[in-house]
This record gives sequence, C-alpha cells and structure tokens, in this order.
Amino acid sequence: MATIVKPEMPILRESPDAIYQRLANKLIAIAEARGEAPPATEEGEIFYDLLYPIAEEISEQQQLLEYAFLQAFLPWADGVFLDAHGAFLGLTRKDGELDDPYRDRLIERAQTEEGNGRANDYAIWARAVNGVGGATAVEKARNDLSIDVYITDINGQPATQAFAEQVRTALEKKRIGLHDLKVLPATVFALSVSVKLTLQEGAVLADITTLLTTRIKEYLKGRSQLVYQQIAALFFVDGVVDFTNYTLNGGTANLTVPGSQVVSLNLVVTT
Repeated sequence: MATIVKPEMPILRESPDAIYQRLANKLIAIAEARGEAPPATEEGEIFYDLLYPIAEEISEQQQLLEYAFLQAFLPWADGVFLDAHGAFLGLTRKDGELDDPYRDRLIERAQTEEGNGRANDYAIWARAVNGVGGATAVEKARNDLSIDVYITDINGQPATQAFAEQVRTALEKKRIGLHDLKVLPATVFALSVSVKLTLQEGAVLADITTLLTTRIKEYLKGRSQLVYQQIAALFFVDGVVDFTNYTLNGGTANLTVPGSQVVSLNLVVTT
C-alpha cells in the first residue's frame, strides 16, 4: 500500500521550556491582576525549581499520549497493539513474522471485502498460513465451482506438493459453499527490475533499495498486469532525485503474469 505519513501534532510536541514559559506567564498575569509585583521565574528561582520538573513531566506525557493515539490506527500500530488489530480482523501473526509484513497483510484484509468465497479470499487465506510466501488464485479454471490456489514457500520458491496439501487442509476450514478447491505449487514468474538512481546528498543506497523493494512487492500483490509506468512512479521516494536506465525484464513493455504463477522480484539498483 502507499505510505501513509504520520500526522504532525504540534500541540503534543511541546518542549519543557515552552510549557514552563506558559506556566510562568500565567504566574505573572495573576500577580499583575492582583496589583502585585511579578514573581521571579528565571532559572535558579524558587518558581523555576518547582515548576520546571512539572513541565518536563507534561512534555513526556504528551509524547506518550501521541504514541498511544497513533496505536489506534492500523497503518502506524506496532508490537502488541498491532496484534490487537489482528485479533479484531481475524488474522494472527505468523511465527516470527515482523511488524511490517504483518501490517501489510492486515491492511490488505481491511481493504478487501471478505467472505464471498471469490478467488481473492482464498489467496488472502493462503498467505496467512505459516510457511506460505506468496499465493494467487484462479477461479473457474476447471469448472464453474473450481478455485485453484497456487502458492510459494516463505523463500518465494514453488511449494512442495506435501506442503500444498497442508495448506489445502487449512483452507478447508474456510471453504465456502461447494467450491472445488485445489492448492498447487506455483510456478515462479521471475521479474527483474533494474534502475539507476540519482540520490540526494546523504541518502543511503541500502535504505532506498529496501524501501523500493517493499513498495514494488506491495504493488505486485494480486496483479496479473505489471504496468511499466506505474512501477516507475514507485521510485520517487525521499532521497531520490531522478532515475534512468529503468527496465522490466530487460525491456520497457508492460508484462502479463499467468494466473498460475507468483512473481519473484529481483531488484537491481545502481547509482
């Protein structure tokens, strides 16, 4: 999915100095309203010693409040808060699964109408099974009720027939109606994306490559048509000024992925 930038909440980003200054201004305003001499509030004075630690505590609590607030939103949740979103959506974390791929699966679930038993449902359910790296599903390939799910292992390689049967057993619990369900080892559609980037000063190539890999893999999910210009648009991230020498499998044409194949990405980035 496209990156959703965390909102700026300046009201929750006050420094202890800013908070203390507001407190000091209130003390001065109260004294002036009473016709009294304003109290000394500079560093080292009694009011400073009393109120500055309180200002520090308020600042820290604001940061905690901001963190807690963001955990309520799936795109920014992490850790046990992300697990809570998963419990609500009915998708548990796989063994050893990190936050980012787990969050991507949860967002995909949240954006997809589940339960009608169409091919996309079975692909999502298959990807949630431990050990499955990728999955695609084809509807009505054999008959009007057939659903054929093609899977790869966690390393993006075609699954073994034995593992495919294990996944089919897991999907049987989800199967809707009279669907004729098969789970089969996918063949791999090798996709090589090559590009030369012009980076901003200070940008780290390894970090940019990791980000682009994530963005392209997100784009590839469930697609049979890989559009050259759409993938090109994914290169413009923070730190990238321009790009040249961009090819898909050595060319500049759109590509079609057969329904029984799962894309395996090889991204080559140079500067």
